[in-house]
Amino acid sequence: MGGDSKRYKYTLGKYSVTCVRAYRFRAYTSKTTARVLETQLEVACKLYNTLLHAEQEEYEENKRTMNKTELRQLALDLRKKNKEFQVLHSQVAQQVADRFYEARQRFFDGLANKPKKKKPHQYLSLVYPQSGWKLSNWRDVGQGKNKKRKARLRLSKIGFFTLIIHRELPLEQVSQVCVKLYPSGRIYVIFLVEEPESQEQQSEEPKNAVGVDLGIARLATLSDGRYLENPKPLERSLDRVRLLQRSLSRKRFLSKNWLKTKRRLAKEHEHIKDFRRDLFFKLGALLAQEYDLLVLEDLNTQGLIQKGVTKRRRLRLHDSAFSEIRRILEWQFLKRGKTVLAVSAYNTSRECFLCGRINQSLTLEDRIFNCPHCGFTLDRDLNASLLRPSPRSTHLE
Repeated sequence: MGGDSKRYKYTLGKYSVTCVRAYRFRAYTSKTTARVLETQLEVACKLYNTLLHAEQEEYEENKRTMNKTELRQLALDLRKKNKEFQVLHSQVAQQVADRFYEARQRFFDGLANKPKKKKPHQYLSLVYPQSGWKLSNWRDVGQGKNKKRKARLRLSKIGFFTLIIHRELPLEQVSQVCVKLYPSGRIYVIFLVEEPESQEQQSEEPKNAVGVDLGIARLATLSDGRYLENPKPLERSLDRVRLLQRSLSRKRFLSKNWLKTKRRLAKEHEHIKDFRRDLFFKLGALLAQEYDLLVLEDLNTQGLIQKGVTKRRRLRLHDSAFSEIRRILEWQFLKRGKTVLAVSAYNTSRECFLCGRINQSLTLEDRIFNCPHCGFTLDRDLNASLLRPSPRSTHLE
């Protein structure tokens, strides 16, 4: 899977970056090790809830909150006193404290709700920040385009995992290793790599620009006339998802058949998500190779999904995942040192590309744009995408 970017700051001539890329690889292990991982996730969840309870007591008694150092020390003290918590690596226990601290800070900053107790199925990952892991037994498998590398990963207090390394991994820059158990039962190991804090952007003006108009019928319409039909992965799989959900509702809660059906349902949702992400990354890579400037519409996706739209339209808006495709397209351009611009979404579908005047009578059902002022006629989405690479574009802040 492709890497994800975090914490970008960029300006017109140069952008300073604090970038963390995630390298995700599928992990295979024995049933015994998988059960050990599940047990440790349950223990980590219990430690998180214990820290939350201790924080609440501290605030009630002393009207103060604990800082990160105090939370880390409390996690280590609990690990020493309680044998149940000793199954966790010391670094992992401290990372649980860091996770609670970050959740609390996001609440204080108004970015999230107040931290609350987690259920075991909500705590699905463990992080090794500095030590406790080792990669060994590297070997090549496959030939030609299918050539990959296998490696053996040892996670302290958990066990061994076999990884399929399908892309270059800069081991010397790895800052954290995260093992994640997905609801479907699949295990992935994610290596977080810190990259240089600043990179030079292109000093010269971009030569090739492309405007992208996102939509439901056509997922992306490019200003060069090309377009990508919306594959609608969720809508295509909806019958199977409904069948599995109906079957799950008829099973006895937490029985073996209930758990088996729940995993099958989770696999179906993961397949939909992976299909969508793969398509978005391929589109982003293609555009970033051909163009120097990407111009996107600054859509308010939450505003689009509102009570006024029909249930079917709301489903298609969720299925199109506009926020995710925009994030991935931006990432593909920025990691290559290229430029990303955003334009206001106001009246972009009603504005004429030729004369710049507004067609107030245009409705959602109209797929062809007809300008009543100059007579210009064009496909609605293509007209909107042609408006993207314009001087009125404003740089992303």
